[in-house]
Amino acid sequence: MSDRAAGGRRGMFTLLAAIGAGLLAGAALAQRGVQINTDADGNNISGDAANEPSFAINPLNPQHMVVGWRQFPTINSDFRLAGYAVTLDGGKTWFNGGTLQPPPGSGNANMTDPVIKVDRNGVFYYNSMIYRSSRDGQTVYRSDDGGFTWAAPVYIRENCFCDKNWYEIDDRTGHHYGIWQIPGEFARSTDGGQTWSSWSVGASIYAYISVGPDSELYIGWWGSGAVVIRRSDNARDPGQTPTFTSAINVPMGSLLYGRPINPDGAASQINTITDPRDGPTRGWVYMLTSAIRSNDVCDVMFARSADGGRTFSTPIRVNDDPPGQDYQWMAAMSMAPSGRLDAVWFDTRGDPSHFISRLYYSHSWDNGATWSPNRPVGDPFDPRLGYPVQRKIGDYFQSQSDNGSASVVHPATFNGEQDIYYTRLHPMVMEVSPLRAGQPAQFDVSEARPNERAWIVYSLDGDGYTHIGPLNVPVNIAMPRLGLGPRTADSSGNVSWTVTMPPQSQGRRVWFQAVQRENASNVVEQVVQ
Repeated sequence: MSDRAAGGRRGMFTLLAAIGAGLLAGAALAQRGVQINTDADGNNISGDAANEPSFAINPLNPQHMVVGWRQFPTINSDFRLAGYAVTLDGGKTWFNGGTLQPPPGSGNANMTDPVIKVDRNGVFYYNSMIYRSSRDGQTVYRSDDGGFTWAAPVYIRENCFCDKNWYEIDDRTGHHYGIWQIPGEFARSTDGGQTWSSWSVGASIYAYISVGPDSELYIGWWGSGAVVIRRSDNARDPGQTPTFTSAINVPMGSLLYGRPINPDGAASQINTITDPRDGPTRGWVYMLTSAIRSNDVCDVMFARSADGGRTFSTPIRVNDDPPGQDYQWMAAMSMAPSGRLDAVWFDTRGDPSHFISRLYYSHSWDNGATWSPNRPVGDPFDPRLGYPVQRKIGDYFQSQSDNGSASVVHPATFNGEQDIYYTRLHPMVMEVSPLRAGQPAQFDVSEARPNERAWIVYSLDGDGYTHIGPLNVPVNIAMPRLGLGPRTADSSGNVSWTVTMPPQSQGRRVWFQAVQRENASNVVEQVVQ
C-alpha cells in the first residue's frame, strides 16, 4: 500500500472512533439508492414515469456516467421520449438533462428502447428506436461533451418498426454494431456510427449483441425454450459482408412475457459477456438471463462456453430460494476486470402474493461455476404500479462492474410512480458494532475471498473515489489510510477484528471499508459515542 493508504496504526487507533451508530447487516444494507430522474434541486418530479434504463461509464473517468431511459410526462401517459442524465461524482448527484430531440421531420414521435454506450475516448452514444412518426426507425445520437449535449441523430435504419434493439462498440476496431428483432436485422458502422449497412440475420425477440476480446462478435435472441446464439469472425473486417455461424440453442428456459409481474414486458434481456483477460479463460462466453423453468415462475439462469460459443454448459440456477415459488426476473450481469461476475435481478421472495419485488445481488469468483448467497440490496416495491396505461416497468436494466463494486441503474416505484435509481453494490459485506469511546468495537466481514488477506481502511475526509494500486482495487472513501490488518479470511470468507476505542475518540466521524486484492466491502460511516 502507499504511505497515504497505510497511514499508520497509531493514527488509526486514535481516529477509529468515528463510525456512526448502526449495525449494517445483510437486511440493513437494503436501500433505495440515489434517484436519477429528479428536478434541478434533486427532488422527485411528482407524477412522472421513467423506466427501462441503460448506462455507460467513461473509461477515462470512472466517476463519470451517463444514463438513458424511457421518460413519460405522467404515469397516466403512454407517450415516451428519451430521457438522460449525467453524474461526475460516481452517482452521488445527477444532472437531469431532460429529453433528446426527436429526429428532424419526425413529428410527434415516440422514442423507446434506450441503449447507452461509450467508446475508449469517452465519447457517448445513445441508441433509440423511434416510432409513430413519418420516419420510423433506429437512431443513434452522439455526445462529445460527456453526455451534456447531443448532436442531431443519425439513422441506423429508416422506415421500419425496428423494435427491441441493442447496440455495441468494438474499441479494438472502432466498429459500431446494432441489432433489432423486427425485421430481424444486424447493422454495422465502420466510421464511428456515421453511416450504416444492415443485413438480415434472423434475429427474433429481445435481440442482443456483444463483442469478444479479439473482435469476435456474438448475437443472440430468444428462441423456443432456448436462447439462440450465433458468432461472426469476419464482422471486424470492414471489407467483408459479416457472416455468422449456425444457430446454437442454449436451453436456458422460456421467455417470461405478459405475466402480471410485468404485464406487457419481458422478464429479462439476454446478457452475454466474453472474457477479455489473458489466460486460460480468454474468450469464454458467459450468459445470464431470467427464464421460465417450472410452474410458470421465473429463475435467474447462467451458462458458459469454453470453446467460443460452439457449446455451452448445462444452465444452472443462480437464485437460491426454494424452486418453483417466486419470480426472479429482469436479471442483469457484468464482469469486473478481476474476473468477478456480478448478477442482479428483481425478486419476489418474501411476498406471499409473489408480486412485490426487491433488488437482489449475487457474485461469482469461479467463472460462474458457483455463486454467493443471494443478498437483498433494495427496498420492496410494486412493479405493477401504473398499469394499464404504464403497461410495464421496462424490459431490462443494467449493471457495470469494477474490482471493488458493481454499479446498477434500475427502475422502482418508491414514490408511487416509476422512477430510476442508482445503487452501488459490493461483493464483501462489513458489519460494525456501535462504536463507543473506551469500549471494544467489533468489525465483521463476510463474503471475502476465502483464505486471502484482508484489511480495514478508513477516512476522516468522507466518501470519494481512490484507487489502491498495490491491491488493484478502487475504494469509495477519500484519502484512505490503513487501519486494521492484514488478517486472513477463513475458508468461508469470514474475517473479524475487535478493537477497543480510545477514550479521546468520542465525537469523531470516520468512514470505513474492508479491502482485499481486487475486492472491497460496503462503506460504513459512524460517529463514536
